[in-house]
Amino acid sequence: MKQVLIVEDQRMPRENMERMLIESGRYALTASVNGADVAFTICQKQPVDLILMDVCTAGNKDGIDAAADIKRSYPNIKIVVVTSMVEVSYLDRARHAGVDSFWYKDISPMSLLEVMDRTMEGERLFPDKTPEVQLGNATSSEFTSKEIEVLRLICDGLEYREIAEDLGITERTVKYHVSNLLSKTGYANKTRLAIAVTNRNFIIPKIRDE
Repeated sequence: MKQVLIVEDQRMPRENMERMLIESGRYALTASVNGADVAFTICQKQPVDLILMDVCTAGNKDGIDAAADIKRSYPNIKIVVVTSMVEVSYLDRARHAGVDSFWYKDISPMSLLEVMDRTMEGERLFPDKTPEVQLGNATSSEFTSKEIEVLRLICDGLEYREIAEDLGITERTVKYHVSNLLSKTGYANKTRLAIAVTNRNFIIPKIRDE
């Protein structure tokens, strides 16, 4: 049987994946962990054929970065990125990292088991595009790349001055982008916008070095 490593920080999804493996009769569980930062070490010490890698996990490394590290050293290990976050950068990052397939937990038309089977047979399965998310009066596809950058930093709790410094633009330009975001979505202020973004799993805050 193919040996599978599960990387998932939420207990219920992790247990569901474990149960799916046991019931499949063709996959065996190598390990099940809540942090992507330990996945590489497990690959060094135990046989792994396939990794189910969540993106947002415990620890200080996200799943796509961990997948890239593993692929560089163990290119024959298949990796399926699994996520419920419709973060707009994930698909491109996953492809660039060399992962084999990408599966949205809540909205993918195929079951995870089917994705695993087809991935192990050599297919690379990726959605055509990131699903659209409704935010107030707008959909996520209506935002420019710069507006999304600003929005990510708003969700990270940064103030206008800090966003300007982070992006290398003026504070006035930041306020211009925020004004456009509020106009498009219809939210009264950036706090309500940030709450809506977080609740709908659209983007995650930027991961920062300590």
